[in-house]
Amino acid sequence: MTDDHPTAPAGTAAGTAPSLVAPTPGSAGPAGIAAVAEAADVSVGPPRLRRLSIGLALVYVSILAINSGGLGILIPNLVADIDEASKIGNLAIVTTAAFLANVFAQPIAGALSDATRSRFGRRSPWMVGGALLAAGFFAGLPLASSIVTVALIWLVVQLGLNALQAAATALVPDRFPAAKRGGVSGLIGLGITVGNAVGAVVAGSASGAGALPYLVLAALVLVVVAVFVVVNPDRSSLVETVPGGTDAAAPRPTLREFARGFWVSPRKHPDFAWAFAARFLMVIGFYGAQTFGLYILRDYIGLSDAASNAFAAQIGVVLLLGVLISALASGVLSDRIGRRKPFIVWASVIMAIGLVVPLVMPTTTGILIYSFLLGLGFGAYISIDLALMTEVLPTSLTSGASSAGRDLAILGLATTLPQALSPSIAAGLVSITGGYPVLFISGIVFVVLGALAVIPIKSVR
Repeated sequence: MTDDHPTAPAGTAAGTAPSLVAPTPGSAGPAGIAAVAEAADVSVGPPRLRRLSIGLALVYVSILAINSGGLGILIPNLVADIDEASKIGNLAIVTTAAFLANVFAQPIAGALSDATRSRFGRRSPWMVGGALLAAGFFAGLPLASSIVTVALIWLVVQLGLNALQAAATALVPDRFPAAKRGGVSGLIGLGITVGNAVGAVVAGSASGAGALPYLVLAALVLVVVAVFVVVNPDRSSLVETVPGGTDAAAPRPTLREFARGFWVSPRKHPDFAWAFAARFLMVIGFYGAQTFGLYILRDYIGLSDAASNAFAAQIGVVLLLGVLISALASGVLSDRIGRRKPFIVWASVIMAIGLVVPLVMPTTTGILIYSFLLGLGFGAYISIDLALMTEVLPTSLTSGASSAGRDLAILGLATTLPQALSPSIAAGLVSITGGYPVLFISGIVFVVLGALAVIPIKSVR
């Protein structure tokens, strides 16, 4: 699960359903990430690190394309086709089933990648294996004919995507110095948003073409990950450089050490705990309404099924514009001034304002304004979140410690848990209140609480 951003937010993690996004012409597509990075001077270091940062952004494009296209459009359509009358409850069942994958897959995959010893390195085997698992099952998803089958297949897809994301996210502290992580975090944030766009466009424009959108998105993740591991080869982990400059056989953790590593004491590491809480609150606030984005367009805004599919692929250009304005600029500026927390607070304020708009303007115009403001705030958030998370890890990444995959994956639960839980919570709120406005109101409360939780963090300014 799906970040870490965030978060997803990095840790944005697998399981996300940020909908209503589409690429802008030119540099907004995956091929344009390199051009955006060059033009923005993302300050990620020498060509090797720039190549790596662009590659990571494209990996996130592929992960979020499956999640956005799948959970935002394809799965809701599958669920509605199976049982229109019970679609809200059934969609909550499908997304909550992924909760099991999100809770266990990312931390375990992250920890196992830390401990992996192979001539291909620690991260690459998990990236390749995760991509194969996710793509294979996602391609078979249109064959599902019951809610149970849809839920089981989606769960396995999430297992693969979480393994891929855990390994990819760990490459940031593995290979980037702390002073350069804001830039790469901004590029990953851009990749997340472009991935949402790609998924929405492919799924929205080809939703009536049978298995075609599933095959396209599955092929995307396979090709991107294959190219990434070839262009950015991981260093062999059969030996490991230790303090003092000598090479020694890399130690393997005992089973007890492996299990104990999943508990991080809030008392001993309060900054880690506050960072977890802040991301959890921010994500649950952001994605509460996003999971039911297609149904909101149909039942709250009043669009037809066909129009809502097309609108989901079109209006996201506005959200992407907001992200492009804020993401890269926020990441680079954060690196230059050496501050992270003010950007998180700014992001929450903008997102809260955006969530107010559909309440007072339940029209397509209101959704456009909401999308832009949400993109503006989310762009600032995801450009900083991963950089902040790498700076509150309980182990020292500069002293030879190799638990970044596990620690970031634990923080990734702050993304995947609310993403998995929010559909059930949102479905309950909609059922109790009889309408969708409650999702926007609760979103405002959570994103504000998320900003407040960042303030007590002492190790990050």
